[in-house]
Amino acid sequence: MKIIITEEQYKILENTSEEERVKKVLFKFWQKELEMNGEIEFDSGIAKYVNYNPDKIREMFFEFLGGWDKMTEKAYQLMGRTFDTMDYDFSGGYDFRFTVKGHRDFEEDGYMMVDCQIDSDGKVTLMMDNMETRYLKDLEEDEDLWWEVDSEIRSLIEDILYVEVTKKTGIIVDINLCWVE
Repeated sequence: MKIIITEEQYKILENTSEEERVKKVLFKFWQKELEMNGEIEFDSGIAKYVNYNPDKIREMFFEFLGGWDKMTEKAYQLMGRTFDTMDYDFSGGYDFRFTVKGHRDFEEDGYMMVDCQIDSDGKVTLMMDNMETRYLKDLEEDEDLWWEVDSEIRSLIEDILYVEVTKKTGIIVDINLCWVE
């Protein structure tokens, strides 16, 4: 297939870097989405669509929304509340509330590490124990079971923070410490 373009269009393509072209397309896309929906969400899958480096696209997303400092401020605001797993349809057998207590952000990598405190009345329904519901604070004492429950709790918190923070700011949130109060 051949595409016919004018000499002026050719000169624009010739003098514009790939990054500038991708940025221009994404900024138009995000602006249109912002005008239609009032907000935009970061979608890492767009990197495959435009066949471009996902980290560079995240940097462009930060730039579009006002820069890293503005996005970290927004992330702190979004994390400044108590999250309840029952508000999400992917919580499985877990029923607990948690708050983000500490954070460290790493601009060069586009992510932040957070510490999360889980309320002491958190519960899990164990599928392997005849659907028995147990308090998380009691499970901490059972080392054989706790490592698996701890891993699932971390994964669930990361999923929640992905929905609530990463999609709205582009900042990847990883769990550093997690404990039951």
